[in-house]
Amino acid sequence: MRRISNLSFSLIFLLSITLTASGADGTEEEHDSHSSVEGLMRGERLFYGLIDGKFESKACADCHNTVEIDTFNWNPNAWEIAHQYKERSLQEFTKSVLNPSSKTMSTMHQTFNLDVGDVELIKLFLDDFEEHGLSKRKPVINKIFLFILLGVVLTWVILDIFFLKRVKRRYILGIIFLVALAWQVKLLYDAGTSLGRQENYEPDQPIKFSHVVHAKDMQIDCQYCHTTVAHSKHAGIPDVNICWNCLSIVREGSHSGKHQINKVVDAWESGIPIQWIKVYNLQDHVFFSHAQHVTVGKVECLTCHGNIEEMDRVRQLGDLSMGWCINCHRDTEIQFFDNEFYTQYKELHKLMESGEIDRVTAELTGGTECSKCHY
Repeated sequence: MRRISNLSFSLIFLLSITLTASGADGTEEEHDSHSSVEGLMRGERLFYGLIDGKFESKACADCHNTVEIDTFNWNPNAWEIAHQYKERSLQEFTKSVLNPSSKTMSTMHQTFNLDVGDVELIKLFLDDFEEHGLSKRKPVINKIFLFILLGVVLTWVILDIFFLKRVKRRYILGIIFLVALAWQVKLLYDAGTSLGRQENYEPDQPIKFSHVVHAKDMQIDCQYCHTTVAHSKHAGIPDVNICWNCLSIVREGSHSGKHQINKVVDAWESGIPIQWIKVYNLQDHVFFSHAQHVTVGKVECLTCHGNIEEMDRVRQLGDLSMGWCINCHRDTEIQFFDNEFYTQYKELHKLMESGEIDRVTAELTGGTECSKCHY
């Protein structure tokens, strides 16, 4: 009997120790989880500059956006930083924040009053942010919603005319019906005519390349980078080798610091091409030759592309519609004389010499013929 009692006591004692240990582990795990959440929240508040005394002027989020934006920002966004340092050590990240090698970053970061613990919490927030990415901009009321709303109005008008008959003054319904229908037709027309067109298209490029810096400030000729524009259909996107001609020496930008140039360095060292996003896109059935316009027609780049020297981020100006091209061909006088290409137009030369015409446009040389631009 005493043996059974001792055995029972031993089992109860061991069970209590096990439960106590597991309870302690659970409490510790819960405490760690709670601490992690608190650290993540504090790191987020630090990044947005919501904790007093840590930033004298701008906080991290003032330069590194966490939401998709339309405006041009020289600085890398928060996701780019998070992705860059995701697999790198805390020491490297701390050094880049508290002791940056870039002059641009040093000027701004010297106003930070952060310690190593603060930087660790910011990295904790960025590691979490890297998984979610930039927040999407809030959607605005678009034309589809407006089209549906007009459809609802038209439906209500028709129901009231034939069934409900609540509006006594029937002409009011007629006016509403005509206005709503006309508006819907206009929306359909605009949508149809804009298919395949992307006027004002301004994509964010993988590297923040500025034509203001290169074409205006540095006075680099367009054809230095776009090497095939004079003898090919395409202007050509510069290879990283062309970038490297300068960036093998220049390693820090006056606006962007080292971050953007380091992307070019990575592309050069890895041999992986930079995935530039094409801005001007024509339909597949349209033929266009840069050589014909630049070499033969002596057309300046800004004629079609606008004042590119004033663009940090390239934006498509024209809609590239058929009317846009034809109007130019009808109105623009070409350099007809002292141009070997146009010696074949003997009839036009005779008309010019006789005074029957005083100028030659692209239209007179066949610039508005269907087969000239369409296969």
